[in-house]
This record gives sequence, structure tokens and C-alpha cells, in this order.
Amino acid sequence: MNTQTDYRVAVNVVSDEQRLDFWFNHFGGVKGWATFEVVTFTTMGQFCEAYNGGYWEYCTLSNGGAFIYPDISEAALTLFNMHNGNEAQVSCEAAGIAVCLILYSIWSFQTKSEVMCDRFYQLRDYALQHPESAAIFHLID
Repeated sequence: MNTQTDYRVAVNVVSDEQRLDFWFNHFGGVKGWATFEVVTFTTMGQFCEAYNGGYWEYCTLSNGGAFIYPDISEAALTLFNMHNGNEAQVSCEAAGIAVCLILYSIWSFQTKSEVMCDRFYQLRDYALQHPESAAIFHLID
């Protein structure tokens, strides 16, 4: 008998008006939070040869989480994680999820912040239900 309910984490794209406060609202209590955006952009460039900058969507999750992803014209991006040698072709959203998960993990150890741990697990819960979860977890493993 399964007593767990099937809880789906919903994603919501942040409006233009809410973008200005996105980082502060979700990460403002974490030391160095003001650098998170540029570090995420830079890391995407390191993981994805085809990424040359562009517009990013900012998303919140119904479980309190948040992440960003590049909203660029490519239907799929090839990401290579030089830290573990894994490669996968994923959508732009899945690419953002993978890079954010990697960075949230690193930042949680560097900052010793419970907020970063929370954001990691909130995004992980969304990634587990994502149609590209196998590729996301292959990249971050």
C-alpha cells in the first residue's frame, strides 16, 4: 500500500518585474549571493561550447526553490562536465537545472549555508520529476 501522495513540483517563470529581486529574494541570506548570476553564466560557458551568452529565464518552484536557464534558440545543448567526464544533450531548461544543481552544491559547501542546501534539494526534487532527469543526473553525478 502506497501512502505517499504524488506531489509534483510546479515551475513558474518569473515576470520581468520580479527579475530585479530574484537573487536577493531567494539567495540574499547567502554570503556572496550577488555573484551567483555571473558565475552561473560563466559556468554554462565552460560546460557548453555552443553557449555564447543570451537571455535567461528565471524560475521559481512551488516547493520554494529557484533556478535559471538560458532561453536561446538552440533546441538542444550539449553539456560536458569536465569534473566527471560526463556529457549529455539536453534542452535549455535541463541545462540550466544541471548547472544550477552543480553550483548550488558547491556553494552549499563553500558558504555552509542552510539556504543553499535547501535550494539544492528543492531543485533536485524538481529535477527528479523532469522528463530529462536521467541526463541531468548523468551530468551532475
